[in-house]
Amino acid sequence: MGIFGDMRKLSRQSAEMREALPVQDQLSALGQVLAQGEQALTSMAAGGAGSAALMAEGVDAVATVTASRQTGMLMNHNPVIEFDLLIMHGGVPIPASCRQVVQQLHLSRAQVGCRLPVKIDPANPGAVWIDWSAPPPA
Repeated sequence: MGIFGDMRKLSRQSAEMREALPVQDQLSALGQVLAQGEQALTSMAAGGAGSAALMAEGVDAVATVTASRQTGMLMNHNPVIEFDLLIMHGGVPIPASCRQVVQQLHLSRAQVGCRLPVKIDPANPGAVWIDWSAPPPA
């Protein structure tokens, strides 16, 4: 068939695609995707500021992973994972959830049933930061 036949075939396919999904619809869909991305970045930036405060001033506790899900987002080739946790602090179980970037090295620790060292805000125990640099609790 050759290169010219392939070019004709690609030209026909692109024309069919333009007819099936007009440019206006493509731009509208692109706008929605960009808005979702902007919202995700804004929430991650806000979470980053809170995480820095928890790292410095948070109280040590132990959490058990009750559920973990990939969000589909990556940051520096590391997945962003959403966790449901049961935190033990002062003998009281506190349910919490958080979203955190997990380095590839620590993915095995993100499984259901694993115990993780965390830092929490005593005024708001639902605010949690997982301390991946600390060893797993016994």
